[in-house]
Amino acid sequence: MLDQRLSRRALEDSVPTIAQAAYNRLKPYTEMQTARVSLVDFINEPLFPSGTYHDLRTLDVTMPERFFRVPFWPWKSERARRRLAAKYSDYLNTEDVSDADGPLGFALKKLFRENNIPLEAATGHMLTFLWSMHTNTFGVILWMFLFLLNDHDALVAVRDEIDRAIKTEFGDFDTFLANVKPKELEGKSFPLLTSVILETMRVVILFVLFRWGENCVVPKGEFILGNAQAAHLDETWYKDGQGDYREGRLPTGGNPWFCLGVGRHLCKGRYIAMYEIKLAALIFLHRFEITPVNEGSKSWWPPKTTKRNLGVPRTETVMVDVRPRHVR
Repeated sequence: MLDQRLSRRALEDSVPTIAQAAYNRLKPYTEMQTARVSLVDFINEPLFPSGTYHDLRTLDVTMPERFFRVPFWPWKSERARRRLAAKYSDYLNTEDVSDADGPLGFALKKLFRENNIPLEAATGHMLTFLWSMHTNTFGVILWMFLFLLNDHDALVAVRDEIDRAIKTEFGDFDTFLANVKPKELEGKSFPLLTSVILETMRVVILFVLFRWGENCVVPKGEFILGNAQAAHLDETWYKDGQGDYREGRLPTGGNPWFCLGVGRHLCKGRYIAMYEIKLAALIFLHRFEITPVNEGSKSWWPPKTTKRNLGVPRTETVMVDVRPRHVR
């Protein structure tokens, strides 16, 4: 079901409203002279339906402790989980199943009912799915902006590419919002932005690969453990563990790159994830000037990370000043 609903072809018909809805949530900032906000909230909240972001974010913060089974104060995240579960339970309990539910909502609701999944179990599945679908995207978008804010030349180059592409490919920003689809963002107009995203993912995504042994020099049927991060930071492949994205050269170039899985085990949400990450970069860099508080002292860089992490390192809060850009 996910292969069908999250395929490149299916997304072409299901995502046109995401850009406009995200920008509508940002309009209050376009009317302010300046605003001081948390970077992670500013760049991620507009991508989520109203009333769900902060609860998902609160739940996400405690996930490493939950997975590692270490003590933590659960009350705040437990209340967030209950609120989310109540919303999803009410949604799944509605009688109608129609295309108005959206491509994923329609498919999940239909799948649960056809297989007689109890409401409580279906709610848990939906909550787990929606959290896991967004948690790494949260982190990649944040780190992409952090790296760009720390490298002024790269930030200017990416912004120039975005401004130029919006003008030449769409004519203006309003037309971009109304018509942008994944296919347009996969074209040749954004080589530098694509490179920045791939490099960010290579450097920050932390996970290991488990595979069932087949056609390899281990007994068939045994599990294989692969350290993807070690390959991504191996200086044999990547000089000094870093890539060069300033000229738009893709960092992978035949080198190891496993950020979205490999072989038959590719990430189901890879197309929607890349679309949302590029969309965030396009909207925020084109419409806003974002400056870290205390930028001159560099006291914000590098941001401290938490002791325990899952897919992407979590950081302390980085505050930024946001001002609207006026681009012709």
